[in-house]
Amino acid sequence: YNEYKSYLRMDPQAKIGKQKMRMFTPTFYFILWCGSIISQSMLVSGFLNVVLSTLQVEYQLSSAEAAMFPSGYDITVAVTVLLVSHFGSSHKPRTLGIGMLFMAFGSCLFALPNFIYSNTQEAALKDYYLCDTNNTRDTSCVKPVVSGGGSGAYVMLMMGTIFIGLGATPVYTAGTTFCDEVFPPNKVSVYFGISYGIGAAAPALGFILAGLFLGKHKTLGDPPNDIDPENPNWVGAWWLGFLITGTSALIVGSLLLLFPAQLPECEEVKKKKRELSIQTMGNVEMGFVDLLREMLPLLKSVLTNPVLVLIVLASITDSFVVSAFAAFLPKIVESQFGLSSSMAAFITGGVTVPGAAGGIILSGIIVRWRKLSGLQCAKYQAFIGLLCIIAQLGLFIHCPSNQIDGINIPHNKTCNDIADKCLNCPGKEVYNPVCVGTTTYPSACHAGCMEFNQESDVYSNCCGGLEATLGACDNGCNLLIPFVVMIFMIMLFTFLNNIFFLTANLRCVNDNERVMAISIQSVAFRIFGSYPSPIILGYFFDKACILWKEDCGERGACQEYDNTKVMTASVCLAMIAKIIGTILYFIGWRVWEKRDANKTVVVYSDNLGPEEGKQVKIVDHESEHQLRTDPVI
Repeated sequence: YNEYKSYLRMDPQAKIGKQKMRMFTPTFYFILWCGSIISQSMLVSGFLNVVLSTLQVEYQLSSAEAAMFPSGYDITVAVTVLLVSHFGSSHKPRTLGIGMLFMAFGSCLFALPNFIYSNTQEAALKDYYLCDTNNTRDTSCVKPVVSGGGSGAYVMLMMGTIFIGLGATPVYTAGTTFCDEVFPPNKVSVYFGISYGIGAAAPALGFILAGLFLGKHKTLGDPPNDIDPENPNWVGAWWLGFLITGTSALIVGSLLLLFPAQLPECEEVKKKKRELSIQTMGNVEMGFVDLLREMLPLLKSVLTNPVLVLIVLASITDSFVVSAFAAFLPKIVESQFGLSSSMAAFITGGVTVPGAAGGIILSGIIVRWRKLSGLQCAKYQAFIGLLCIIAQLGLFIHCPSNQIDGINIPHNKTCNDIADKCLNCPGKEVYNPVCVGTTTYPSACHAGCMEFNQESDVYSNCCGGLEATLGACDNGCNLLIPFVVMIFMIMLFTFLNNIFFLTANLRCVNDNERVMAISIQSVAFRIFGSYPSPIILGYFFDKACILWKEDCGERGACQEYDNTKVMTASVCLAMIAKIIGTILYFIGWRVWEKRDANKTVVVYSDNLGPEEGKQVKIVDHESEHQLRTDPVI
């Protein structure tokens, strides 16, 4: 009551200021932070990877060119993370807010080519591809509005990716540390768990929405000439997800900019942490020169730790495989099983996200249940690597490629004689496949079809007097369910190493080196794993292409792939990486084991003095956590 009376006596400006401060609560910040995590996860882990194959069709990009988008994001984050962490530490909510505005701008910039550059060749009539015996077809070259990696659209997409990377950098740096500063130590772990759980679930929402959007035509209206998502020339509304996440990032960023540098709760939290001898993250301000002076000895110590180096090198191979398949798994599903990009998005999201989340949760349960030490986690990593290798062998079972007349099988002589009478059949600038019997033809003209029934979408009077249906022939492959199971197992085993790696990483270094070890691991992941792997796999995809689209002599996107070459390249790349990683995990485990066996360990506890001799495991009975057993000489 007294507080209310004093509030009434305040002048209007003071009342407004007090009302504003009541808005800026830790809970409100946490809600906004979770909003930034959802925007970042949906955008990067969902939309960006799913729309790659659609962007290839729309802007005639090769797989290697399209792979530059996720790789560009990773390299941007790797280059800027240390700078943002240091220079943005003085006002963390503002840093996060500015990052969200960068992400909003990047998202809208990424979607902008849809409204400026748009190819119109998908609007060609289905009956345009009929057999023409009178030579009435216009064969003049029509160059697409935009094509290839040197176009204005490609530059816009690449710049959008870079701005998205700049904006995403503060989400798990400044955002995490400020959350640690405003919540008490006994509660902050709960908030961290909720936020990271949201971050793991958001990509699933991104995949689902991307699948829905890609099922709609890019104009959001009726598709031209009734083409459907099964048509290889279909372009869905790939841009819609970027505008939605851009709008959400704009709202979240604008609200975060209103936050002060410190909340009233920060001082109370700092006091509690001092009482518990817990150092608040980012509570020490130092100059850049002092920072370098402190960092260099730590950097040297961490880089000369053989166990950490081996574990990080091994985990880079996991990042390499995950990033490569994250970028191209939807395309693999499309190519192998002849599915639309929309359906491929649903399947990919429905398999990879639960597999990854299940692996992380299961590994956390195992570490907690078995009370594993860092050395034991390193041992688990080696054996889980073997399970991954075994699971990846199952991907060698794949679907056969489409049998396309004149492309990867010889011309059908009977049909070819009829097709010879058809004048000016479209070349590689048009790929509108039809199925006659069990053979796929590049177009109805190549199959000698004379008539088209628009109601039933069936061509008639084709070679041999047969009918033809739109789309490539069914290759009779029934391996979708086994393929999905194998992908799920690979994701489960790969992410099963997540908590094991984190535990081993933190426990193989001294306490004051942990932040440096995590930072090095994060940068190494992106530079040597996430950045090159999509480009490398994209190169092998391009090598496996059997039919390139050509417009006026210029090569565009790939229309058909050799499924055997695609899966052989993908699996071999993953196998080589996992074999190297498993060997490094095994060596790291043995080196760590030998190091601990040859050193004297001194363990400190509240109840025990220093003890010397063999390694001693002490359990804190209050927290039930095993204390560090690293050697302290």
